[in-house]
Amino acid sequence: MTRHAIKKITYFDTPGPQNTTTVIDAVKERVKEADVGSIVVASITGETALRVAQSLKDVKTSVICVSGCPFWQTFGDTYPKVRKHPFINVNTRGQLEELGVRIVETVLSLGDTVEYGLARYGFIPASWAVIETLLAIGGYGFKTAVEIVLMATDCGVVPPFTTVISVAGTDSGADTAIVAKSTYSPCMFSENEKQRFQVLEILAMPKNKKWYDGVTCGEWNVKELVGKNNPS
Repeated sequence: MTRHAIKKITYFDTPGPQNTTTVIDAVKERVKEADVGSIVVASITGETALRVAQSLKDVKTSVICVSGCPFWQTFGDTYPKVRKHPFINVNTRGQLEELGVRIVETVLSLGDTVEYGLARYGFIPASWAVIETLLAIGGYGFKTAVEIVLMATDCGVVPPFTTVISVAGTDSGADTAIVAKSTYSPCMFSENEKQRFQVLEILAMPKNKKWYDGVTCGEWNVKELVGKNNPS
């Protein structure tokens, strides 16, 4: 007889940093199962990763903070928090290092590619379809949670093909947590099913999905991007 584990998923009415404490509590509860090798946290300034690490300082599972790469400085006029790389200040960095948190801040995400940049000329890359699908399924936090597992694995901080928890949010804080099987970006859709990326569990996510700057998923599209960069 096959036994099925019944697990709780926390759904939030709205995305955003107000959900951070609840997400951390869900992660702390899931870590008790002792099958998670790493906890990966999307945290540009390092503050959310610090909250997670402080909450789990008595747990042996390692915490990884994924911040932004130098390329993000080009968005500094729009998003002040990424005006100058590195985006984690000295004080926060010191606290993270004291807690043994490894920092990833030089790796490109799915959207930080030459192909993706060509969207301004009307070219729609495969990465765009992947990102839009993830946004539709779970929102910006869900999309980011998937990205940072790939990023942390690509740079060797997280071992491939292992069980990890990934935490991310919409603009700031955390509103999403998933359990996933790590892999390298080129192996995300590998023919070898043992190497493919997998979302194993959803611990928490918002029911209503929004883009990080407040635009509802699907409204931020190629036509708008082309129009902004190539005004008539």
